[in-house]
Amino acid sequence: MIQTAYIRSQASILIASDETVGRTSRWVHSHLIQALDPIKGRQLRAFKDIPAGTRMLVDRPYAIIPVVDNPATNDDLLCSNRACNCALRSNVSRVSCPHGCVADVAWCSSTCRDADKAYHSFECNWLKRYANSIRKKWGEYVFGMSWLIVRMLASRHIERTIQHDTDTSSTHGWRHDWCGIELLCGSVDTWSHEQVRSWTLLVKKYLQNSAVLPHGLTAQQVLHLICQEEANSFGLYPRETGIYPCPQPHINRGEQFAAAVYPLAAMANHSCIPNMIHKPDEYGHMVFTASKDILAGQECCISYFDLTEYTDLTSRREHLRKSFRFTCQCDRCVSETPAHELNDWSVMPSMDI
Repeated sequence: MIQTAYIRSQASILIASDETVGRTSRWVHSHLIQALDPIKGRQLRAFKDIPAGTRMLVDRPYAIIPVVDNPATNDDLLCSNRACNCALRSNVSRVSCPHGCVADVAWCSSTCRDADKAYHSFECNWLKRYANSIRKKWGEYVFGMSWLIVRMLASRHIERTIQHDTDTSSTHGWRHDWCGIELLCGSVDTWSHEQVRSWTLLVKKYLQNSAVLPHGLTAQQVLHLICQEEANSFGLYPRETGIYPCPQPHINRGEQFAAAVYPLAAMANHSCIPNMIHKPDEYGHMVFTASKDILAGQECCISYFDLTEYTDLTSRREHLRKSFRFTCQCDRCVSETPAHELNDWSVMPSMDI
């Protein structure tokens, strides 16, 4: 009989106390635990009953980038200091990169710029050399994906050279350092051969270890990182994702303003009837909240997409297959599947986001 393995260290799994959750902290509810499912892989489960409205998890991004048009004037541009991430209003003075790399890089103050110096130094030359080229030849999406990879590599570089964080890298088994990134699902086997070939070329042209980008990884390791990032990154939106049943009339989650990778939040699997909603706070932390009562032993799931946008079974499945490479088997999808199709599914492993 196939069983889920529960990963428990201690009953208390606080990374920061509830009262001190802030710009530099991560926090996990003590009733939320890690589990390992033989089909889905890593997942989050309730150790004890959790009532609706309970904050479940707060995770700081390992890497985050702004995703906005006209960054020089857009009010949703984020401060580039990863410990700040506040919105840079167009009517407030901004501090730009002294080397003029890209308009997407700016800080809310000289203090934030100076605190971010080592981190930005890792990416600045790369942005100056390749940002315009990637945008022109590959488009904004590929540039954003590449930049997020570079910022993940910057976090890894700083992590290995400077003791900049007072948090430990592992608290009761919750990994939020580079080792946590390495645990993310996703590999070249997950994606189509055509997609992998395209990413391989991207790595060869722009992301290899070099004086411009001194990360020390092989091209294959960077390719693997792209596969993980694409399976696990979050889009950041101004309103909650995963409200179900959907409000009437529909209110969508708004326009995306950033993308980020979260080592802990990425463990949450998808359901089309999620029991958690997620939304970034004003510092770019990803916050999970129970949207309904969750019983002990139940898996804690989010929705990977806006449920007001993909409402019927066909559109949900098609979106998940295209974007996340799996066929959803949540209770909602099973209940909506015609009987003659139940045995014809092409089942793929579920993936974290």
